[in-house]
Amino acid sequence: MVLNIDVAPTILDLAGVDIPEVMQGKSLAPLIAGDRPDWRDEFLYEHRIAIKTIPKSEGVRTTRWKYVRYTEVEPVVEELYDLESDPLEERNLAPDPASAEQLALMRDKWRTLAEELE
Repeated sequence: MVLNIDVAPTILDLAGVDIPEVMQGKSLAPLIAGDRPDWRDEFLYEHRIAIKTIPKSEGVRTTRWKYVRYTEVEPVVEELYDLESDPLEERNLAPDPASAEQLALMRDKWRTLAEELE
C-alpha cells in the first residue's frame, strides 16, 4: 500500500537527506531497490473538506477491507466493503447483521488510528 504521503520521504531518501520524524510517509526507496521491508497493511484516510458532490468522510483501508464513515450526517452513515469478493464496492456490508463483527473491528481500527494522529 503506497500513499501520496510517501513521495516526499522517498525524494529526501534518494537525495541522501534525513527524513524528519514528523513525516507520516515512508520512503519507497527500499521497494524500488527490490527489498521487502516491513510495510503498512492498513491506513486511515480523511476527507475533511466538503465539496458539493463529496461529503466529509473518514475511513480505514486494509488489504482486504474498506470502512467509510460520513462525519457530517446524523446519524453517521457507514459503509463496509470486502474488497476481495467485491472489488468494485457494489455491496455495502455495513447494514448486514452477518458483517457486524467485521464492522465493529473496522470501527475499532478507525478509532485507534485516528487517536494516534491526534
